[in-house]
Amino acid sequence: MNFGKFEEVDLFCIEKSQIYKNLGSGIKTLEFVLKYDENSILFFEAKKSCPNGNNRYESEEKNQKFEEYYSSMAEKFVAFLQIYLAAILDKYSDTSEIGDDLRSVKSMKDIQLKFILVVKNAEDITWLAGPLAELKARLLQVRKIWGVEVAVLNEELAGEYKLTC
Repeated sequence: MNFGKFEEVDLFCIEKSQIYKNLGSGIKTLEFVLKYDENSILFFEAKKSCPNGNNRYESEEKNQKFEEYYSSMAEKFVAFLQIYLAAILDKYSDTSEIGDDLRSVKSMKDIQLKFILVVKNAEDITWLAGPLAELKARLLQVRKIWGVEVAVLNEELAGEYKLTC
């Protein structure tokens, strides 16, 4: 999937960052954080596919893959939120890898945080409601505490929001 053309000042691509490398192994992360507009910050993850909840209980293997997928997704979103917040609260000595517009956020009061999962191969938009409900349930605490919105999009919808090109 090709991500949109974003300004460096609006991005934090953690996987290549020294912050992430210094944290060591065992921390799952997302693709990137994006200052989408003046009042929203998106935490973005992209996957080719996503387990179908309708056939989750057909076998132990399918149930296990379903659990692993959604547990991992929730863990990634929460970990990346914590890394980002720690960075803007000066926990790390060098945050220069974080775009200036993301790093300069002084108050979260008027900022809408959004966790976005893009499932590339999801053709049926109505099917996305299942993964959305699963993620919302697993992220209930962080949604309540931080007022985080969750969205699950396919590649077409992500393109409409200019997240992909």
